[in-house]
Amino acid sequence: MMQDAFFKLDPRDGFVVTDANYLSDFDRQVLTYLYQPLMGTGAYSLYLLLWTQQSVAQKAQPHSTLLALLNVDLPTLYESRIRLEALGLIKTYQQVNAAGRTFTYELYAPQAPNAFFNDDLLSLLLYDAVGEDRFTQLKTQFRLHPVHPSADLEEVSLNFLDVFHVNSQLLNHLPATIAEAKSEFKTQPQTTQPQLDQRATADFDWPFFKQQLHASFVSDRELDQYHDQLLTLHALYGLNELELAQYVNESINITTNKLDFPALKRLVARQPAKVAPTTASTAVPTPAPPTATKDTALSKNDQQLIAVSKQLAPVTFLTQLKQQQGGYVTDSEQRVLERLMSRHVFADASIINILSHYVISVRKMPTLTQAYVDGVANGWLQHNVTTPEAAMQEVKSFYRQKQTPKRNTRSKQPIRKETLPDWAKDGYKAPKQQVTAEQRAAVQKRLAALQDNKDGE
Repeated sequence: MMQDAFFKLDPRDGFVVTDANYLSDFDRQVLTYLYQPLMGTGAYSLYLLLWTQQSVAQKAQPHSTLLALLNVDLPTLYESRIRLEALGLIKTYQQVNAAGRTFTYELYAPQAPNAFFNDDLLSLLLYDAVGEDRFTQLKTQFRLHPVHPSADLEEVSLNFLDVFHVNSQLLNHLPATIAEAKSEFKTQPQTTQPQLDQRATADFDWPFFKQQLHASFVSDRELDQYHDQLLTLHALYGLNELELAQYVNESINITTNKLDFPALKRLVARQPAKVAPTTASTAVPTPAPPTATKDTALSKNDQQLIAVSKQLAPVTFLTQLKQQQGGYVTDSEQRVLERLMSRHVFADASIINILSHYVISVRKMPTLTQAYVDGVANGWLQHNVTTPEAAMQEVKSFYRQKQTPKRNTRSKQPIRKETLPDWAKDGYKAPKQQVTAEQRAAVQKRLAALQDNKDGE
């Protein structure tokens, strides 16, 4: 994530801020109480800061301005930005020219509370983040209380035309300026929230599931309201239509005849016996070190692991994996998998199984932690991992990088070899040379000259 942040964002890159919706003080309340638990304090501060930048003239500023105002590093800023993008609060546009790279951040208002609580994904994430008691408090805080007329409560308010009088001819022939304003202020459609990927639940027969509950007190309409959440439980725990229908029946509040979804989640999570006995076809293969060759072909062990990951639900897969190593699945690990499933980041649940195998068996970590799993998942998404085969290649790529020897960046000085003279070597014998008469006469002459100099002193 850190390397990706420095690649995708630079402090010198410019940015401008524009708005797609009107933002009000009430939006700030919704952002604080409903969105902040999902995005974290870093993304929350970034959104509020970008909100203030709308009043600044639309001239590009460097991202170093945001870094200084928020007092954060570049990876933290980038992580905060993508969280806002994922929640539909900003859209990011990039422009590259000779002057450099500039990002345009288009701000969107948070969803109204009624839309937020009717969105299964957002509601489930908030519930997981704050817990049942706080979730109930927030629901009460933002609930509207409209007046319901009764026999002793009569409405006496006047309508628009009772108070204001407008020329009907002008209504039939609006001035061109008004028509132009209507065109400019045409309501734009709201950004759509992520929906449950149908490929992840193609094996679940929803009409057949509802048919199993016709004799119960829960209505079809209420089941449809919990559609995405129920399918998430199916994909996460590997529940078929009959099993899920049985759990739903056991989770109906007999006082209100309503489905108690938190109770349903607790009931499903307390079923360790759901894991079927391990067979040869569903046993998680014993982990083997990934080969660090350049060949992209998958080994037999890799193919077996992929086959098993496609047969087992994420919780079932993790349970068998931990049992083989003498451990067990903790409550926090179940929440990690549930959050990963509820975000629908991977269309194929088998990719989540490969991720669990990578963390537990390859990286030898005792448990799945939210921060580490999010880091791996983000990295795989940015490398366009959409199949279990691609996930295995990511694991192999990691080991290729790990086993590649690092180059020594320091320049090596050439080694100086000293050569010994011949006379210093062991066993040296001076060569015999023939002295000529001329050489002998010259030596005697020099000796005589030296003797004369000595006598003259």
